[in-house]
Amino acid sequence: MRHPFPSVHGAAFPVAPEPHHLFLVKPSEEEASPEEPFSEARDWLDALYARMVQGPDEVLHDGMASLHGGLIERRRQWSPEVWKRFCMEVARKHSLRHLVHQCPFTRHAFERPRGYAGDAALIDYLYIDHAADELHAGREVYRYMHGQPSACSVRERRELLTRMMDETAELRPDGRVLSVACGHLREAEQSRAVAERRLQELIAFDQDPVSLAEVSRLHPDGVVRPVCGSVRALLSGKVTFSELDFVYSAGLYDYLSDSVASRLTSVFFSMLRPGGRLLVANFAVHPPETGYMEAFMDWWLTYRDEDGMRSLLAETPLEQVANVRLFRDSQDNVIYLEVTRQ
Repeated sequence: MRHPFPSVHGAAFPVAPEPHHLFLVKPSEEEASPEEPFSEARDWLDALYARMVQGPDEVLHDGMASLHGGLIERRRQWSPEVWKRFCMEVARKHSLRHLVHQCPFTRHAFERPRGYAGDAALIDYLYIDHAADELHAGREVYRYMHGQPSACSVRERRELLTRMMDETAELRPDGRVLSVACGHLREAEQSRAVAERRLQELIAFDQDPVSLAEVSRLHPDGVVRPVCGSVRALLSGKVTFSELDFVYSAGLYDYLSDSVASRLTSVFFSMLRPGGRLLVANFAVHPPETGYMEAFMDWWLTYRDEDGMRSLLAETPLEQVANVRLFRDSQDNVIYLEVTRQ
């Protein structure tokens, strides 16, 4: 049973129940030379492809469910090295990839048109249902992906960010907010505080000028201020912000190492004024779509559990912390760390 996370004042903060850890099995002799399991996996993919390529909508849907289940099970059973080889040598070269890449969401992740995984255009596929725009196979694959728990978590995350942004405006008429790795900043489009200009400033910080151009187009005369910059610039102090009431990062931590994430958390915390809040999100270990994302989308995330999220405070001065909260979303997929400054 997990112990509560003690606050700097000795009170206990509630934390989410123990996550369902997925342990990787120690590599066996067969996995050291994985021709036999790879042969079985090819036969399995061959059979799935034969059904799905000829099938009506319900067959495609059932095939996607079987594909997701089989991939995550193999990911659990195999060592990380064998799983990586399977993704590169089997899944990526299989005819099934061409079928599922008719889904624009799957194909966009794999092709990385902006040069990196998880770009803002990809996340937009989860916010807006484009299934009606697609051909037969692509429509059903995309429809399946759009309804998966991780996709629901992304949409729920946007709702949470909008709500916290509006709460900030209620608490501080001169509230200042920073969104790091903001993407297209879709949560601001739903915010009443932004629409009614009840925030002093919403800083949209991102390394991608294409994403910031979309932000500027959608918010030409409001409180939103786009700023182009990198994580490296924040860590080095070349770009700094201060006196902020709400700092958040929705998807960035999914790509950061523990050391960088801990340092960045400390930097974000230092930007807050008294009473300000920091919120960071991270996908948990491991959503059911993980196998499909890695095998057919080439989309690899850094997953963390509650202990991993706690460790992000390693470089944060706890004597300046008023409150810490850890919680999961309704899908049990995303873990949030919320820190309030004294």
